[in-house]
Amino acid sequence: MRTSEFDSSSEEEVEEEQLTPFHISWLPLSIVECSQFLGICALPGCKYKDIRRSLEKDVDELENQGVQEVFVFCTRGELNKYRVPSLLEVYRQRGFTVHHTPFPDGDVPELEQCCHILKKLQVCLENNRRTVIHRCLSAASALSNNDAKQSHRNPQGAPRRRSNTDREAIQLPP
Repeated sequence: MRTSEFDSSSEEEVEEEQLTPFHISWLPLSIVECSQFLGICALPGCKYKDIRRSLEKDVDELENQGVQEVFVFCTRGELNKYRVPSLLEVYRQRGFTVHHTPFPDGDVPELEQCCHILKKLQVCLENNRRTVIHRCLSAASALSNNDAKQSHRNPQGAPRRRSNTDREAIQLPP
């Protein structure tokens, strides 16, 4: 019996070579006069359609990259849909500071919610906290499509531990 791609109750075993690569794009924030970099990545541990990630390996990668703060914009329903219902708890258990401000995939936050997110993000960056944001699939897909065309990873002056997947980061146009 084959489980549905929306079935969050089954944890299927996926061979190492079948896993979808996990990438973090590090955006330089110099355009807004900030010396920090902001990480953007797809949903760790996601299992949806042809995407198969390992939650443990993806969270290990976040740790290897020195991430301290994680902003999650997925709703609880979306976390279930993408088979990572325990993601927020896993983050907390692994020592990340979690900022969960959900709004439905494809939507934008209300102005008040957006201001709240930006204030919290500003505090993290001002305190030199290594910060990552992620949205379910749509934003991460758009970034990965741009990654190959206009990006580099490990920009000069971005202190962090390196990994095999840390090769490119999206650069903002001048």
